[in-house]
Amino acid sequence: MATILNMPRLGLTMSEGRVVRWLKAEGDEIKAGEEYVEIESDKSVAAHEAPEAGFLLKILAAEGDVVEIYKPIAVIGQQNESVDEVLKDIDAPSAESEAKEPIDEKQQMSVKKDQETKDGDRIFISPAARRIAAENNVNIAEIPFPQGKKRIEKAHVIDYLEANKLKVTPLASKIAEEQGIDLKSLSVEPGKRIFSKDLQQVLQTSAPQPARIKVAGMRKVIAARMKESIDTAAHVSLTTEVDMSKVIEMRQRIIDPIMGKWDVKVSINDIVIKCTAFALKEFPRINSVFTPEEIIEKAEINIGVAVALQEGLIVPVIRNADMLSVGQIAAVSKELSAKAKAGALNPDEYNGGTFTVSNLGMYDITQFTSIINQPESAILSVAKVVERPVVLNGEITVRPIMNLSINFDHRPIDGAMAAVFLKRVKELLEEPYELMI
Repeated sequence: MATILNMPRLGLTMSEGRVVRWLKAEGDEIKAGEEYVEIESDKSVAAHEAPEAGFLLKILAAEGDVVEIYKPIAVIGQQNESVDEVLKDIDAPSAESEAKEPIDEKQQMSVKKDQETKDGDRIFISPAARRIAAENNVNIAEIPFPQGKKRIEKAHVIDYLEANKLKVTPLASKIAEEQGIDLKSLSVEPGKRIFSKDLQQVLQTSAPQPARIKVAGMRKVIAARMKESIDTAAHVSLTTEVDMSKVIEMRQRIIDPIMGKWDVKVSINDIVIKCTAFALKEFPRINSVFTPEEIIEKAEINIGVAVALQEGLIVPVIRNADMLSVGQIAAVSKELSAKAKAGALNPDEYNGGTFTVSNLGMYDITQFTSIINQPESAILSVAKVVERPVVLNGEITVRPIMNLSINFDHRPIDGAMAAVFLKRVKELLEEPYELMI
């Protein structure tokens, strides 16, 4: 029996998805578990697997269409099976959407006159005439209905097009082509010729148009979650300075052994993540979730690493970071970052975080604070390491200094506790060899 395939929900925050590419065409056979369509969620682009075997009988959503989760995108069933019955289960489209849907040229169809005309009659038009009208963006209600005829024929549409054809001087046509002016957009009386002066007037009065980018997909979810975080949490920020001399020294010593074992170049941020995980184990309240009834101190330390993408931000999660070595953290971080930038993360790779580290040092940012990634209670902002003069033992010397900020929810976390935690991260970064003890 034919079955409807719905838009899958690929993540907890996903409310709609975009059909990127159909991997199967109508009529193709699909095996159970075989990938048949690529879907863009709010986090990534992933191929979706067929829940059962069959043939792709009908595609209901074209490539590029944005569809709500659990809404139909295709029909699967036995070869040559009729889809009429199963399509009855799908909500009938509204009158407005019916008017916009493609019309089967094999049938003589009618469009309700009340859309464009006044007398409430129907307009009957041949398939060929309808096709020509559609190709030329002509509203069939504007075509004079031929007296004594039962329907509008192809010749009537051609006559209408000829009568309303734009007349343009050669110079005006050249200017329009060079400047990208749509001549059909000009308000010109039928039969009147368009001159170059008409286009010059358009060019003089036209102003640069702003780019309008639809808020959808990842950007839509980011906007909603940032607003939710600001509205929900009591945000407080603290900042400290860290002398990164010993971290830089340690990195130089371990970079080759880690490359040899894990085939990855360890970064300063990998060491920051390790120190953070170490401190979170000592201060479980920072690794918590707040609800009106209770504060839940998470047993696992799953650190999200913010990765900037062209159209937004995604936070893949390094699970059980406190149990991993610096080399393991570097290897996992590299893999997740690459998958994030390729849009290939699985839902379990960006869900379940308990604390987030955001690093903008590579963009020459020397200090910043981040918005808490709900439902977490805190986020650490890591800035650029900068050579600065400092006073050490009564003498001025130059040291690599990094600003470290924590933004926390004051409901479950008191300011003093956040300060002690940040101080502990600072101590570990300034004496990173303590991690070996």
